Amino acid sequence: MALRLAVAGVLFAGGAGLLVSARAGLALLRPLGGAVLVVAAVVVLLGPWWLRIARDLVLERRARVRAEERADIAARIHDSVLQTLALIQRRAGDPHTVVQLARMQERELRSWLFEGKAPHEADADVTLAAGVRRIQQDVEARYGVAVEAVTVGDCEAGESLDALLAAAREAAVNAAKWSGAEVISLFAEVEPGEVSVVVRDRGRGFDPEAVPADRKGLAESVRGRMARRGGTAAVCSAPGEGAKVTLSMPRAGTSSRADTASRA
Repeated sequence: MALRLAVAGVLFAGGAGLLVSARAGLALLRPLGGAVLVVAAVVVLLGPWWLRIARDLVLERRARVRAEERADIAARIHDSVLQTLALIQRRAGDPHTVVQLARMQERELRSWLFEGKAPHEADADVTLAAGVRRIQQDVEARYGVAVEAVTVGDCEAGESLDALLAAAREAAVNAAKWSGAEVISLFAEVEPGEVSVVVRDRGRGFDPEAVPADRKGLAESVRGRMARRGGTAAVCSAPGEGAKVTLSMPRAGTSSRADTASRA
């Protein structure tokens, strides 16, 4: 540190001297040389500090990216493997259904591990309406609960809308597993600035503040997933009054088909 300060001081003094003592014959060369020495002094003095800041920023960004990747993987495992294992436990008395669920989960995991396609992730050419229909069919097939799905408008899927559909699926699965409702409503709407999905049931309801901390369905698979893509998730529920989950995602990077409407 002392050596660096000494070198910077010498360079700065030399540069300042050249700038001050410039004469007419060397009016261009001496100021230029003085400026170079002053800049060199600043670099010698502050360069290590700048490099340390840049390195810390890079390390912080890498840590943030790793944390987001871990959160995405945890949400995907929760939505696929853990959900299927819980369903298998509930259907333990039906060997045929258990085998079907196990095979379905095996195909999803193989697709994720070897083809790079996450469980329940929309295909590149799938639209929002198609994703909503997929949620409807999957929840009805797995849990035997009717899903009334309505879409108003349509748009191409992308990373943000894939996250929106995955969060909507998790909300529908939670309703099918815990609400006791015979019918779940799934409403999706495309607007110029955002896409919204509302999942509603008229079941037993719950207190969102009383959900145990180890239950990651709402915290990570719904709220966390939406937040990581710039969206929002609002949960409105009370014991005996059913539940309503409202999801909103900005439409950046999507192409609209707002003139079309479909009902599943």
